[in-house]
Amino acid sequence: MDISEFDRLVIGLAEFVRRDGKYPYPELLRHALNKLALEITAVPYPRTLTGLLALLEKPVKTWYPKRLIAKEFDSDFGLLYEGGLSEEANRYFYEEIIARTKLPDYATAVTQEIAIENLHFQRILSHLQESYNNDNEPEIVQREYILLRRFLIENRYPTTAQIRKVFLKTKYIKNEEVGNLYEDCEIEELYWDCDRCGPLFKKYGQLRGIKPSVCNDHRQSLPYVKKITWQHGLRHLKFGIHLRICLPGIPEIRLFEILAELQRKFPQQLCSVHLYPGIDRYDLQLCFCDQTTWAVDIKDYQSPYKLAPKLTPLFGEGDLRYDESFYVIPIERLQQTENYLEILREQAAKLPSGTHLLSDAVFEERVINKIERLREGNS
Repeated sequence: MDISEFDRLVIGLAEFVRRDGKYPYPELLRHALNKLALEITAVPYPRTLTGLLALLEKPVKTWYPKRLIAKEFDSDFGLLYEGGLSEEANRYFYEEIIARTKLPDYATAVTQEIAIENLHFQRILSHLQESYNNDNEPEIVQREYILLRRFLIENRYPTTAQIRKVFLKTKYIKNEEVGNLYEDCEIEELYWDCDRCGPLFKKYGQLRGIKPSVCNDHRQSLPYVKKITWQHGLRHLKFGIHLRICLPGIPEIRLFEILAELQRKFPQQLCSVHLYPGIDRYDLQLCFCDQTTWAVDIKDYQSPYKLAPKLTPLFGEGDLRYDESFYVIPIERLQQTENYLEILREQAAKLPSGTHLLSDAVFEERVINKIERLREGNS
């Protein structure tokens, strides 16, 4: 299956970055840059590699032929950022190319390896979903899926022994499968982790995260920046698992813990809070004493324009039925973009009227208000 020139450039840059910019440069990148040199008209084509890398950090809309930019890519971003793929290029590479495209035969082993990293989790997920639907033990399957998901979100630097201990006796998940989602840490190396955005890396002498719009201050003195000292068997999340599972999972678990604490305080009003019901049909299910059920999905996107196409009616059959549904966005996103929710509502106009779009802070208030109304009704 052939791909666009824009996708060739993104894949080539992903391989270039994965190889730390070492020569020889990926064939796909050289091909894409040769084509770009013929097509570019908005700015002069750079004469040096340094100039070219600087150009690739500028917003794509300012230099790349507009007719060739993929509509799924936010052209306000560049393709590179401080020597690595930009946040938007990473998202596009994993969500639009790796997850949805059959890679061409000429994609190198580097890109094939990245695609396989993504497939490891998808295979586990597919097996669990099939077992949940067809076996006689859906509760066990559900429990093991939550165990896996939370482990990947909360254990960014486990040891091989820790993985084995947690998944040794799971029925539907093999500890070897979980191990494939991690890679070995270098012996005696020092690693860093951020409570807000996961594993960090060093660039130009500074600690960096993979999603600066989520968290961009990683001074070593900050309480949420943790030093990870090497020990035997230490492993770290593979990049794709970090980006697609761990990073979006951090606000999911954060909101779940807040709601679980409310449920412990007010069990007569908020009867239960379920995490990833139906093997992740949506993120949270809240059941209240008045027999109403809320379904919640957390979406952490910087751009409301890129989030809008992802919003569809939440699955609501059988045990997953609900009376109201909510798409919840971390409040930090709303603070970064003026009129975020208004733009999102306008762009996602096809959503059912009963689907609410709001921040995590406002959703928490709504839950508390619901609990208070139920308490007053029972008094």
